[in-house]
Amino acid sequence: MAGYKRQSNISNGNVIDATLFNDEYNELAAAFTNTGGHKHDGTQGEGPVIGLIGDANLATPLNKIIVDTTNDHLEFYVDVSGASTQQFRIEDGAIVPITDNDIDLGTSSLEFKDAFFDGTVTLDGLVIGSATSITDVDTDLTSVSGSDDTLASAKAIKTYVDAQVATIPVGDITSVVAGTGLTGGGVSGDVTLNVIGGTGITANANDIAIDNTVVTLTGSQVLTGKTIDVDNNTVSNIEVDNLKSGVLDTDITSVSSSDDTLASAKAIKTYVDAQVATVPTGDITAVVAGTGLSGGATSGSATLAIDTATTVDVSTSQTLTNKILTSPTLTSPVLNTSISGTAFKDEDNMSSDSATAVASQQSIKAYVDAQVATVPTGDITEVVAGTGLSGGGTTGAVTLNAEVSASSTNTFTNKTIDADGTGNSITNIDNANIKAAAAIDATKIADGSVTSTEFQFINSLSSNAQTQIDAKQATIDASNRLNANLIHDGSVDNTEFGYLNGVTSAIQTQINTANTNINTKASNGFAVAMAIAL
Repeated sequence: MAGYKRQSNISNGNVIDATLFNDEYNELAAAFTNTGGHKHDGTQGEGPVIGLIGDANLATPLNKIIVDTTNDHLEFYVDVSGASTQQFRIEDGAIVPITDNDIDLGTSSLEFKDAFFDGTVTLDGLVIGSATSITDVDTDLTSVSGSDDTLASAKAIKTYVDAQVATIPVGDITSVVAGTGLTGGGVSGDVTLNVIGGTGITANANDIAIDNTVVTLTGSQVLTGKTIDVDNNTVSNIEVDNLKSGVLDTDITSVSSSDDTLASAKAIKTYVDAQVATVPTGDITAVVAGTGLSGGATSGSATLAIDTATTVDVSTSQTLTNKILTSPTLTSPVLNTSISGTAFKDEDNMSSDSATAVASQQSIKAYVDAQVATVPTGDITEVVAGTGLSGGGTTGAVTLNAEVSASSTNTFTNKTIDADGTGNSITNIDNANIKAAAAIDATKIADGSVTSTEFQFINSLSSNAQTQIDAKQATIDASNRLNANLIHDGSVDNTEFGYLNGVTSAIQTQINTANTNINTKASNGFAVAMAIAL
């Protein structure tokens, strides 16, 4: 942090120029910046230690912190009904409230998390959760509070229980008889009952053990000779090697007539492939890839895919030329409805056959309808939607749809858009879509007279530039004189300006008078000289 250091010593009679003032004011400005100004740590040039922190812009703050050097306190005040009232102070080893029973630690909605104390905590009352406030500890349970507002000590509990147990009368049981599943019993003294064990069950002194011959709900066991009703239970993780021999068919060219076997995936595929191979080939003559499509075929199953060389594909990197994009993120691309000019043609017969023109919806429909009317009806078995397409089908009229259209919503990845003079237009770019590296040259702001270098000077400003400039325009008086270089064109320096001291009248008049006197004296001298010569 920068403190203030005096830049020059000015004494009576010194000439003060702009450089001295600038150096002094620059040092003062640096000492009071909000980021690197002086620290107020009491050292030379850093300002005194601050003993009062209070409300900004108030001569007498109501909310404040005072350092009490006399008593070694930190005192905290807040505004209470327009009066600055001390709430608590921090002193050696203690945080002390000023008024007894006045300051809360947290609120019912804003609570502290954990509390740690190494010592005695003295409370007038204790509330745990939403329970009644606990006000005391009972050390004698022979009589207790009727409001559940006290806690019993361990000693009091033991004393009371022991006393109650001592009053329990001794019973007059004459015998203990072992019932079903038990053995033992007796008619006097200590009586023992034992649990009878069984197949897979052993009765121990403290528990009943079950061996692996008994089915349990947990653990891994092998069941033999058991019947499981699958209709009411769940059997999971069945693998091929768990199936009984003969259940799995690996060749379904011939199968059981009793529906008592299952076909493997490989067997199903092999059989289906063989059956598909026997499907008769249709008499379609050709499926031709039109503009923007590639692929097609003259027989069998025909696949069409988007031609990425001429059509936009959301999954590849492409360069778009002469496109108008109304959104930089292209989340909702639309086609401008005002298409016109030579690039737009409405020809039902497509006679121009232009590679650079866009056809109208109506002309495309009319041309396609005309072409479709001439296509012989074939027995194509399937039209499959390829890359960049959706739709297709195996019967009836089949429709293929391009995934990118004027009305679709797509996110383009790795596309290059030339927005410089090629007919493209990118609009609605907001601040979030401008990268930090895509900085705007300052000459493109306002009238362009400010360069990027000049604009960057703003980076070092710590406050309003005009305010700082105005603060440096000190009043010019006898103790704060103006440097002569700052007058007119600056060609007269302070030394030259000092030559004016002692001038009693107009300098030019005095010079003119002196010239006249010199000329007169020269003429008289010349006459005297001529006379002497003669």
